[in-house]
Amino acid sequence: MAPNIILFMTDQLRRDALGCYGNEICKTPNLDKLANDGARFDQAYTVSPVCSPSRAALMSGLYPHNNGVMMNTHIAPAWNRGLPKETPTFSQQLKNAGYVLDYVGKWHVNQDLGPEEFGFDRHYASQQPLAGPQRKQKARSEPTKRDTISSSRVLKAGLKIEPGSTSTLDFKHGSMIVAGTSNVSLEEYATRRVTDTGIAMLRERAVGDKPFFLRMDVVAPHFPNLPPEPYASIYDPEIIPPWPNFEESFEGKPTSHLRKHQEWNLQNKDWSWWQNIVAKYYGDVTLIDDCVGRVLDAIRECGIEEETIFVFSTDHGDATGSHKHFEKSGTMYDEVFRIPLLAKVPGKKSRQVPEFVRLMDLMPTFIEWGSGEIPDDIDASSLVPLINGEAPPNWPDSVYCESHGEVWGYSSQRMVRTARWKYVYDPHGSDELYDLEVDSAEMNNLIDKEGYQKVLDEMKARLLGWNDATNDMFQWQWVRWNFPEPISPYR
Repeated sequence: MAPNIILFMTDQLRRDALGCYGNEICKTPNLDKLANDGARFDQAYTVSPVCSPSRAALMSGLYPHNNGVMMNTHIAPAWNRGLPKETPTFSQQLKNAGYVLDYVGKWHVNQDLGPEEFGFDRHYASQQPLAGPQRKQKARSEPTKRDTISSSRVLKAGLKIEPGSTSTLDFKHGSMIVAGTSNVSLEEYATRRVTDTGIAMLRERAVGDKPFFLRMDVVAPHFPNLPPEPYASIYDPEIIPPWPNFEESFEGKPTSHLRKHQEWNLQNKDWSWWQNIVAKYYGDVTLIDDCVGRVLDAIRECGIEEETIFVFSTDHGDATGSHKHFEKSGTMYDEVFRIPLLAKVPGKKSRQVPEFVRLMDLMPTFIEWGSGEIPDDIDASSLVPLINGEAPPNWPDSVYCESHGEVWGYSSQRMVRTARWKYVYDPHGSDELYDLEVDSAEMNNLIDKEGYQKVLDEMKARLLGWNDATNDMFQWQWVRWNFPEPISPYR
């Protein structure tokens, strides 16, 4: 029988918040063990910095510019309601291959169609109360999306928060809670409820006669970070050191970076303010880790460990103070695009995977594991050879990502990254070039510095090569004439 597959997804999780990726403060023993026992991908990237495009790419194996979901589906500028139903997805292909599929938690791929419309048999959403934008805009109904929580709406939303524990962002006409201590019980907290429901589904499917796919999607650690005790108090804010790139001056950076900093009213927020945010964020991460441990325990208790693949990842990362930024959209820094990706496959040796991979590469991976039919003309590539320790000879030595804007409306950014260099193309502002070998924090933009023209030409050629390989936007000759001859990623 084909293997069972479990995908545990988080929302807005920084890669460097996990111990297995180098964090020495945040406790993640279950994920660290998972990384030690399975495959740890060291160069995994999301293709988009926001939820809907990233999640639609995961479902379809297509870049946002090919699947049509280029912005979060629930916000005003979105030009469509989500991934079209006729799009081939890994879930539908697994169903065609004989799987039963369950989904619990956040969806955020289509505003009108749920997972059942894409091949899943059941979907249970988190019941955590939501609160939408505070002023002059009616929030759309999206039961699995946790939007920003305005201070004035906390009581209306039914949220219980410990007095004196909150950190807020204050604006001229309103304020927003971004961190604090929740007074709900651990059992009531959304992350725990999603996990409990998922474990119940797992136990039910474990005694069935068909292979199952189970997806568990928690909304944490997306802000607001309001973990309950004991997780809210695990980390002393005062011992958390600043990120290596917290002292961002914005000198030589695109003007939009400073504008984003100012839009969030962060000008007077020093590291002592951010420490409470990060401490609560870490509390959410450790709670997630404990929930992963409970799922892994349930797999063992059900006696299906040798027939079950377990995958852990996130839709994208988060700034959380890096470069003095809040949230994720508008920049193409690694804190946002480089993500954790762990996979434990029975019978496979543990290994660290150094190749560049993308979250959407899970789409054909799941189908291959399930002996389904991988659709033609997708952008993604199966990770099965890499997990088996057999890197294909033409595997790309770079990764390509894109951004199309968010709450400020549509924009356009592209990024290509190699082991050493990162180039960001921004037609609405200034480009960026970073030497990651000496500047992993991405503080020194070299785009206008002397001596880097040869590197810049190569990176532009790589970006255009990815563009052509994925049928992206550089189609007009007068745009292409500004670029060198393309370098294919599949050389």
